[in-house]
This record gives sequence, C-alpha cells and structure tokens, in this order.
Amino acid sequence: MTGHLSGTESAADAPGQASPDGRVGVMLDSITRQPVLSRLSPLTVARISVGFALITALWLAVASVHGEVIALIAAGAVVICGHLSRVLAGLRPGTVVEWGVAGCGVLAECLVYTGMAAAVALHASAAGPGLAGSLGGSFVAGLGGAGVAGAWRLAITAVILTALTAMVDVCVHAPALPGARLRLFGPPGDVRLPIACFAVLLFGIRAGFLVVLVLGVAALGVTVIDGTRGRPARGELRGYRGDGRISLWIGKWVRGRVPPLPPLIVGLLVTGVLAALGLRNLPSILLLTPVEAMLLAAFASWHPHDGRSDWVVPPLLQAAEYVFIAEIGFAGHVWPPLTLAVVAAAGLRHLDLAYRVRGGLAAGIDRRALGWEGRMIIVGIAAAVGFAPAAYGVLAIYLWWRLGRDWTVGWSVRRAPMNR
Repeated sequence: MTGHLSGTESAADAPGQASPDGRVGVMLDSITRQPVLSRLSPLTVARISVGFALITALWLAVASVHGEVIALIAAGAVVICGHLSRVLAGLRPGTVVEWGVAGCGVLAECLVYTGMAAAVALHASAAGPGLAGSLGGSFVAGLGGAGVAGAWRLAITAVILTALTAMVDVCVHAPALPGARLRLFGPPGDVRLPIACFAVLLFGIRAGFLVVLVLGVAALGVTVIDGTRGRPARGELRGYRGDGRISLWIGKWVRGRVPPLPPLIVGLLVTGVLAALGLRNLPSILLLTPVEAMLLAAFASWHPHDGRSDWVVPPLLQAAEYVFIAEIGFAGHVWPPLTLAVVAAAGLRHLDLAYRVRGGLAAGIDRRALGWEGRMIIVGIAAAVGFAPAAYGVLAIYLWWRLGRDWTVGWSVRRAPMNR
C-alpha cells in the first residue's frame, strides 16, 4: 500500500495535474508550504475543521445576527482547513488519511446542519431575522414542512445528500483523493457551508437549507457525471454495498447469478412509492413492506458488480436505507435529532467500510453493525410493534460507539504503517 505524499508535495505540484481552481486555491496552496503548516498531518487539520464546524453549529443554534456572523466566519475556517487537509494529503494518501479527511468532511456538514435545525427548534416562537428572515412570507417559509419537524426534515435530507455524494465519490474515483481543488460542488465540507451560512444571515434558516439542498443536489449530479465519463472502480464495488449476514445468506442461494440492478430497482420503486404515500398512514404490518422489497437486492450480494453501470448500486442501496430510516422516524414519532443521529451514523459507517475495502483491510461484510438490511429490519419491526423511539435510541448509541471504537482500535493502530 502506498503511503501519502509529504506536506510539500500536493496535487498542484504533481506533473500532469491541474492546479487548484482560482486565486483562493492558489493562495491556500502557498499557505501549506509554510514550514509550520507543512509539519501538520492531514488528519490533524481535518480534525480542526470538525472543531470549527462545531463552533459554526453552536453559534447557528443561538439564532442571532451576532451568532450568525461568527458562524459564517467559522464556516469559512471549515473550508480552509478542509482544503488544507486535502492538499497536505497529496495525490496518493494512505487509506487511513483518505478516510480521515473524507469522514471529517461529512461529519462537519452533519454538525452544521444539526445546528441549523436546532436554531428553529430552540427558538420556534421567535420571529427574528435569524429564523424567518426577509423571505418569511414566501414558499421558503414552508420548505420541508411546517414548524420544527420541517426544519429537522430538511436537516436529515441534507445529511442524506452529503453521505450519498461522498459514497458516489468513492465509487467513481480510483483509490486516491479526487483532487485538492477548491470546488463549489464537493467534496463534503467545502464551500457550500459558508454559502449556506451567508444565506442564513441574510434570509433565515430555511433559506440556508434551500441553498444547501440546491448545492447538494448539484454536487451529487456533478459527481454522478464524473462516474459516467470516467472509469468507476469495479473490483471493489461489491464490498461498498455494506451487506450484513442476512443479505449474504440470501445471496448465497443464487451464487452471484442475479445481476445487481434489476432487483434493486424493483425494491426502490416499492420503497419510493410507499415513502411518497407516507409510512405513517400504513397499517403496522405493512411497515415491513419496503424492507421485504429491498431484500430483493440481497440476491445480488455475491455478484462481482463488474457491469458498466453497477457503480450506482451501493449509493442507491444506501439511499433506500436512509430514506426508510428517516420516514420511519417521522412516522414513529421518534425525536428528530435521534433520527438524524441514526442516519448520519449509518452514512459514516458505510463510508468507513468502503474505505476499509478500498485499502484491502476488509472484505465488505458489515457483521458488527448489522448491515443495511439488518438496520432496516430492526427499524421496521420496532415501528410495527410501537417501539421505534427506543429502538432508534439504542441504534444511535450503538452505531456511534461502533464508529468511535473502530477508529480508535482499528484505524489508529494502522495509522503509523499506512502513512510511511
């Protein structure tokens, strides 16, 4: 396994590589060549970006003009630190560096979106500019639904877009960071955050979410276009799915003879239709219908995923999981921050597993975190019997504990040899 390049050898310095876009990128690259910064590791700078994201979230939750100005400045620091970490990582970082930088970017976005939703939840009765803004009488005021629940729905949607964009990025690029360019449309943790904070300052929280969703969809679209134009990774795609024991047991019966896309599309159609109709309107027993439909995709768990379009399978499979968890959370009257915590943890778990597979450190079987199908089954059964809030609480605690433990016990142990 190749180690990451030194702090002075960045994407902009490599032959045949495009330099960072714009004057801001050039300025940031020159900053990284300073002796003090060149001695910082990419992971250290990435962690600093998460710290600034936490500051951004806390000041957004204050819901005051003063707090939103500070949040805007902190969001800019998130961008700078995120870009510096990618430049310091170089073109061929070790897997632990690659995952650390990407994971911190996703976590930073999740924190900021949580802060935006918390601002509405904590100040629901306020009518100040920090919440309603100058667009209070337009369609933006009702974006995502009325009240606090609508704000959390927007935050969860933004988290889903972030996780999916990061996963598509993994599926369509070779085992290296997609580049150290400062981009409007990705990677996670980039300039979408200060733009959203600026919109919050001028027009209110829901306008900020509107910016987040528009730019998030654009980022996802641009990344998908990269996949159609480039050469997506195929040998590792099967491991990116995040299958658990149940999925592998089902797939064993057909031994990889079922192509992955057709059964997945059937499952997505059923899940999408039921989600659009509203899961809270379904009888308890029918809440498991989306799970049963998505288990059709398990028949392809042994397939090598070597088809031209098979790179879309892991993101679509995970999108169905996130949407199901989110919709069951709202239908089962789960505390919205808890639903967001489960969705974010599931997204980070999928990315963690994908980077392990990419680095040759795992086979792609998600035994300990139950796999996508295991989480959907638990959530569906809990909702059917009326224990969704308790199940979400246990699942959130377990998944975040699993992420923390795997990082400290697994990734940290490998950090030294992987970075040499």
